[in-house]
Amino acid sequence: MNNSKKRSFIVTIITFILIIGGIALQPIHAEDDGPEYTISKLNINCQIEKNGAVRLTRTVTYHFNDYADGLTYQQELPKTNSPYHVEKVEVADNNAKLKPIQQNDSENNNTYTVTQGDKDDTFLIKTYHSVKCDNNVTIRYVFTMDDAITNYADAARLNYKVIGNDTDVTQKNIHIKFNFGQKSLTPFKAWMHCNASHTQNISAKDGTLSLAIKKLPANTYVETDILFPKSVTAQNPNVKNSKIISKTIAQEKKITHERELLFFLNYCLLPLIIIGYAVLRFLIVRRKAQKARILKVGEIPHNFDIPTMPVGMANALLKERGSVFTGETVDKFNTFIGELLQLHNEGKIKIESIVNNYEVLLKKSGPQIKDDSDYQITLKDSSIINGKFSKKEDIYSLLFYVIGDGHKFTLNQLRKIASGNRQRAKEFLTALDNWFNEYLSTVEKQYTISFADKISKNNRKYLIATLIILSVWVIIEVSIFDSGKIIAIALLCLAISLLSVFTYHRNTNFNTEGLEKYIKISGFKKMLHDTSNFKNSKLDDLTLWKDILPYAAGFGLAPKILDRLHQSFSEAEFISSFHGNDFYYEKTDGKYFYVKVRITFSDVKSSASGGDSSSSSSGFGSSGGFGGNSGDGAF
Repeated sequence: MNNSKKRSFIVTIITFILIIGGIALQPIHAEDDGPEYTISKLNINCQIEKNGAVRLTRTVTYHFNDYADGLTYQQELPKTNSPYHVEKVEVADNNAKLKPIQQNDSENNNTYTVTQGDKDDTFLIKTYHSVKCDNNVTIRYVFTMDDAITNYADAARLNYKVIGNDTDVTQKNIHIKFNFGQKSLTPFKAWMHCNASHTQNISAKDGTLSLAIKKLPANTYVETDILFPKSVTAQNPNVKNSKIISKTIAQEKKITHERELLFFLNYCLLPLIIIGYAVLRFLIVRRKAQKARILKVGEIPHNFDIPTMPVGMANALLKERGSVFTGETVDKFNTFIGELLQLHNEGKIKIESIVNNYEVLLKKSGPQIKDDSDYQITLKDSSIINGKFSKKEDIYSLLFYVIGDGHKFTLNQLRKIASGNRQRAKEFLTALDNWFNEYLSTVEKQYTISFADKISKNNRKYLIATLIILSVWVIIEVSIFDSGKIIAIALLCLAISLLSVFTYHRNTNFNTEGLEKYIKISGFKKMLHDTSNFKNSKLDDLTLWKDILPYAAGFGLAPKILDRLHQSFSEAEFISSFHGNDFYYEKTDGKYFYVKVRITFSDVKSSASGGDSSSSSSGFGSSGGFGGNSGDGAF
């Protein structure tokens, strides 16, 4: 594995760990096997009694997408054997008036039972009420819990999870209200914890304390910790002589710090790392890379000068380009065909047609031509063999020594061996990758700024991809949590993403020589693509086309160029100019060689592939209030 691949692999792993780490910090919500429903409205009224009890009126509106037999509600008590009393349960379908139902063990419709819950310190209200699909049901529970409040030497304290974390659906339009029974509340301090990203100090007015929540994620609690005058619960038998105010304030400060740390780890750390990486990349590129921006295709002038580099190097330059989103897609098959033609021109290999038999076959669909033509490639100069690779890893060694007899091979040999040997077909594709990667490596070393002065192209891809994923991830979080901080982070991530995309789109990693060569190669390709009449252009000498056509093949323009050449020049001009090279320049046979070798490579690729060629937020940052197992449900 070369250094570039190692760097890419390391960055991939780091990026993957960061993304997974961020996702891992998110709550995991369990699925409920019961009827499908949503909670569209929840009102909770907590009346503080003189004896230290809390009288709760809990009104819940469900929307059912299934049929249901009834509803459940489980409430955790302040202590294991704390007294409680369920006063009544009222039910209404759709928008009808709430009506009380009877408590008994008959399990008949419109009855309810009160039993011990799944733990000793809980009780369960099970309401039997038939619900039709796509109907709304409103249920109201009224119950009292003793031992909920403790009177200390300096204040009374209620530490209570008003909403537990056992509700498996999102709850919307939540209104919570505490009534203390007197207007003068001194001392008074209250904290409400909504989820891992939200802790808020609340002040009371007119002897009440209220909280409104638009949307609460599934399995998320709402906890209150309230200090208020002992006079509110003057008859409370649950008394302690110790002071509580300073202790509770210290505890809540600790919880706030923990939640701020969790918020930072969950929503800020990953964005800040990636944003810092993006900014660093931006500053380095701006300082070290070419100040000349990469030109748009429309801005690159036509170039009529024949390149002085191999076809593979030319396409490697086009692929490098220096921009993730504007870099060109290079076809390795076309590139290799172009290099074969170029090596033939240089006398290092010889390409010749060895069979040219055509047979007309009568088919039901009509006459068809069976073409047995083949091409033989003979090795003339062994210097093209790459000594860095073994026979199976080097493309020319594989073709001449493994596929062929050490001196030559034919296209039909390649097709037949590959079609009968999937492993051999894979070796061919691997060797082709090695061949082109050598050119890419040369381009990176010679024509781009050094790695010390840049973050590599592959790193840039992962960076931009991660920024986009991160932005989407944070936007999803915004849809769940109403938090100005998260919205700000989302907007910052999106802004950095757009800045990165714009920066990398308009800047290049090429050094001065590389940028100059890229513009020339790109302009040459553009000229071949755009020029319609070569005889009237600067390339009116047909002998030049022996050196030009390998590039046309490498760019995938060979069929189009051959058509235009035959429109511009006569057969006599071709014969006098090309002589022994007419096997791939002659109009019919020339197009066929290009198509023949393309089909051969496609068959090898098909053979290689085996195909046919045709948090829960509970338990962290809690102030220890009871009620953590309470939750609504249905059966």
